[in-house]
Amino acid sequence: MTVMLLSPKALVGKVPLFRSLRYPNYRLYWLGMLATTFGNQIRLVAMLWLVYQLTGSPRDLGLVGGADGVATIVFTLFGGVLADRVDRRRLLLVTNIIFFILLFLLAAFTALQLVTLWHLIVFALLFGAVGAFDGPTRQALLPQLIGDRKDLMNAIALHSTIFQTSRIIGPSIAGLLIAAFSSAVCFFITAAAYLAMVLAIYRIKIEKADKVERENARGSPLEGVKYVWKNSIFSSIIGMVLVNSVFGMSFVYLMPVFAGDILKVDSRGYGLLMTFMGVGTLSGVLLGAMLGSFKKKYVLLLGGSGLYGLLLIVLAFSQDYSGAAIAIALAGFTQHLYMLTAQTIIQYLVPDGVRGRVMAIYSLVWALGPMGSLQAGAVATYLGVPVAIAIGGGVLTSFTIFLLIAVPRLRKLDV
Repeated sequence: MTVMLLSPKALVGKVPLFRSLRYPNYRLYWLGMLATTFGNQIRLVAMLWLVYQLTGSPRDLGLVGGADGVATIVFTLFGGVLADRVDRRRLLLVTNIIFFILLFLLAAFTALQLVTLWHLIVFALLFGAVGAFDGPTRQALLPQLIGDRKDLMNAIALHSTIFQTSRIIGPSIAGLLIAAFSSAVCFFITAAAYLAMVLAIYRIKIEKADKVERENARGSPLEGVKYVWKNSIFSSIIGMVLVNSVFGMSFVYLMPVFAGDILKVDSRGYGLLMTFMGVGTLSGVLLGAMLGSFKKKYVLLLGGSGLYGLLLIVLAFSQDYSGAAIAIALAGFTQHLYMLTAQTIIQYLVPDGVRGRVMAIYSLVWALGPMGSLQAGAVATYLGVPVAIAIGGGVLTSFTIFLLIAVPRLRKLDV
């Protein structure tokens, strides 16, 4: 009997869930992302807790969160332009060095008890501005780290797995660190995470043959918008992302009221309900990681989007807790499976010369998600929370049906 010993590198190549980790460049990038994504969750919780300790004002918490969001929205399209003009690896190296410096300064200010509310607002603005250049560059660089485009969906899914897991675990880690030490320690740890990312990016080697000559790289941010607008596949998919952000995800902001007033549960029941959604979301991402070779991605895209909208309607009119838990778990599963598919299709089809700008638009429509809370809150005020959730799901399903009829090219996608 022969015993075969596999190295970690060989093992990940044989396990479908982790096959994209067999590429050295992507493996370095993924490990760096693992550190910075968890670090960011820790940093966010620590910043908001620090605001609460300094002022105790909900308005001030909103100011810090809003500063980050506004800077992201304002600069994201410019970040996409820069990602198309310069060496993406070097740009990513610069943005992560800046993140490291900002976090180290924030940690030092906090440790020395010099930090004020206005410091935190300024730091939030700077984090958002740097992130607006960092985000599109990360997404534009990703295909250059994968040797075979068939593994692109798997690579995107593994990245999303980090994000979803960090959202579940990161805040708890931050809470324990704050209780045991202080917010300053959280910022120092996050700074160290970005230093690890800097070292990972530095070690990434992209062959000259992979550095595609980028046509139209001198264009303005509007060039990306025009390109998306003229291409029915890209405009349809990004339109789906926008509708999902504003209508499909707006129910999250209403869940505390839905849990308390409709399902009659306390904060523990509300928290568990959102955990069910998190489990469904992570399951959808993991399945997507194993479906990279599935050719008929339009089935995942359109089927997942339409089904997600219908599940929101089911959730809206659920009167018992178990039914709502099942509906929200399935909703999380379908939503992230089709959103993962949407990003994969865009990354697979977009020319490298406009990749940065197109991915910046994709990032921007995601950043508009909090705007959905405005329409959902207004509808809930006048028509009730269940109706507001159902309308969000109905808009998403209706838009999917419209695209299915109006854009025949979507039904012929074979990537």
